Amino acid sequence: MKYWQIACGSLGRYYADHFIRFGMAFVGGREHIATMAKVDVGDRVLMKKGTSKVIAAGEIVERTGKHRGQADKDWLRDFDGWDLQAYCYVDWHVPSTPVGVKGLTRHTIQNVGKQHLKDVTDEVISNNPVRKDIDAEPEPTCSVKDTEIIRYLINQGLRPGAAEDLTSTFNRIRLLANYYRGRRWEDIREHETRTFLVMPLLLALGWAEQQIKIELPVKNIGRADVACFSKPFHRSNEECVLIVETKGFSQGLDYTRKQAQGYAKQFPNCRVLLGSNGYCYKAWTRQDDGTFANKPSAYLNLLDPQDKYPLDPDNVKGCLEVLRLLLPSSWV
Repeated sequence: MKYWQIACGSLGRYYADHFIRFGMAFVGGREHIATMAKVDVGDRVLMKKGTSKVIAAGEIVERTGKHRGQADKDWLRDFDGWDLQAYCYVDWHVPSTPVGVKGLTRHTIQNVGKQHLKDVTDEVISNNPVRKDIDAEPEPTCSVKDTEIIRYLINQGLRPGAAEDLTSTFNRIRLLANYYRGRRWEDIREHETRTFLVMPLLLALGWAEQQIKIELPVKNIGRADVACFSKPFHRSNEECVLIVETKGFSQGLDYTRKQAQGYAKQFPNCRVLLGSNGYCYKAWTRQDDGTFANKPSAYLNLLDPQDKYPLDPDNVKGCLEVLRLLLPSSWV
């Protein structure tokens, strides 16, 4: 029996809840995928956050004839833009509060050799019941072609004359995003994603430069990355209808809602918040009580548009809804 430590994500891309609800652990990246291929039935795993907390521990088990796999679950190939294709099945034991420890490393997945970490793993498993209520994995989603997207957007108010430019913009964004994905993700900051990926899409969808403010100061809060107005902007204009919070490639989108919602409090007419890394977009719409739900309304990955959100297809819409929300004609 071997022991492993597996990270459950970082700021903006925290996977612990998904690990537990599906009874799995998953990783991406060539090095981590190769390590995942070494785990075996009966091995013990500690789920770590950072280098000082154990969130859960468990044993690798066999389900439906296998205990691990790679590249055969489409919903893991687009985890808010991350390709987390290698996975294993785990019976997790979850303590009521995280366990503080020393000696963890920053590696995403790594063999554990230190005895005190093995002891912590054993203690968590012994002292907490196994989580048996495992959710069914998401149902498959369907790809949506650009021709279908354009036809839908024209019906929603896109000028037919803008269709060719929008299709070209999709292609340019994909070429550049794929170029960025092949580089060090830490170097692709939000300034690049906002300038070269997000703004071209907004302009191609029909927003005029006069309606867009970049890094708009919001009193007592900070600066909204991109604010779109139903009318040309002026200082007393409260007609901000959507806000886009942009992130770099190494960041996730989970916390963009909370950040953007702070800005939206200053604009009662703001109906939509979006978080984007330049090619993935998560959208949240304002509810009747004026708040924005934790669960997104829709999701778009421009590199592979789907009809629904791969992680929650039963409750969250896909690419067509995000692009509809991004259309100025939806709000003007």
